[in-house]
Amino acid sequence: MAAEWRSHDGLEALHLTGLEGLGGVGALFTGRRGGVSPRWQCGLNWSFSVGDDPAQVRENRRRSLSLLGLPVEAGVMAGLVHGDRVVSVDRSMAGAEGEVGLVPDCDALITDQPGLALIVTAADCVPVYLYDPIRRVVGVAHAGWRGTVAGIAGKTAQAMVQTYGCNPADIHGAIGPSIGPCCYEVDDAVAEPLRRFHGPQADALLAPGQATGKYQLDLWEANRRDLLAAGIVHVTSSQSCTSCQVDRLFSHRAERGLAGRGAALIALI
Repeated sequence: MAAEWRSHDGLEALHLTGLEGLGGVGALFTGRRGGVSPRWQCGLNWSFSVGDDPAQVRENRRRSLSLLGLPVEAGVMAGLVHGDRVVSVDRSMAGAEGEVGLVPDCDALITDQPGLALIVTAADCVPVYLYDPIRRVVGVAHAGWRGTVAGIAGKTAQAMVQTYGCNPADIHGAIGPSIGPCCYEVDDAVAEPLRRFHGPQADALLAPGQATGKYQLDLWEANRRDLLAAGIVHVTSSQSCTSCQVDRLFSHRAERGLAGRGAALIALI
C-alpha cells in the first residue's frame, strides 16, 4: 500500500506509507477535515490568500505539524512560483514563534536535518515527496503543469545528490494527491510544452479529450517519468485525485477557484 487515510481526532491526513514504512520519516498530505476554518465548515485550509482569518490558518498549521510531533515553528514552506528552483533548508529558515518559516521564490525544498518539516501547499498541483533512508535526506516539490515541464521533480532529486551526496538508487519517491488524468483536461497551450519536455513519450501522457484539441493529462505519470530519468527507480503513487475526492481534498478546478489549500509535509524523525 502506497498511501493510507488516517483520522487524528477528526483531522484527516493521507499518509504516504510507501515512504513511512522505510522508517525514520513522516510524510503526509492534509485533507480538508479537522481544522477551524468556518468558510469550509471547520476545514483545514493552509492558505492566507483565500479569505480565512490568519489566526485560523495558523491554528490549522499548528494542528497539521502536530501530526509529525513537531511545533509549528519547525515547518518550512516553499513560496511557490511554478518554477524549478530547489532550496536546501537548515534551521535558520525555521519559523518565528507561532509561524511557519517561508522560503520565497522556490518550488522545492531539501534537507538533511531532523526535526524540520518541509512543506508545499496545493489544491490540484502534484506534491512530489523524496526520501533517502541511507543518507537521511528528504525533499518535497510542487509540480503543477509548469513545474512538471520544467522538470522540478527530477531537479529536486538531482539537488539531493549534488548537495548531500545521495545515490539516486537509494532515493525513494512518492506522488501525492493531485488532479488525476481522469479529471485534468488541457489544451495545446499545455500539451505543447509537455511534448517539448518529454519528446515522443509525451503522447502516452495525453489521452484524447472529449472535444477536438483537448487532452486528459496524466501529471502523475509525467512526474514519475521525470524521476526515473533522474535515476530514481523506487517511485510510488497515492493515486488520489483531488477533483474526484473533493469531499476529502481541496480542488481548485472542481471548486471553480474557490478552494482552500492542503499541505504536503515531510520530515526526518
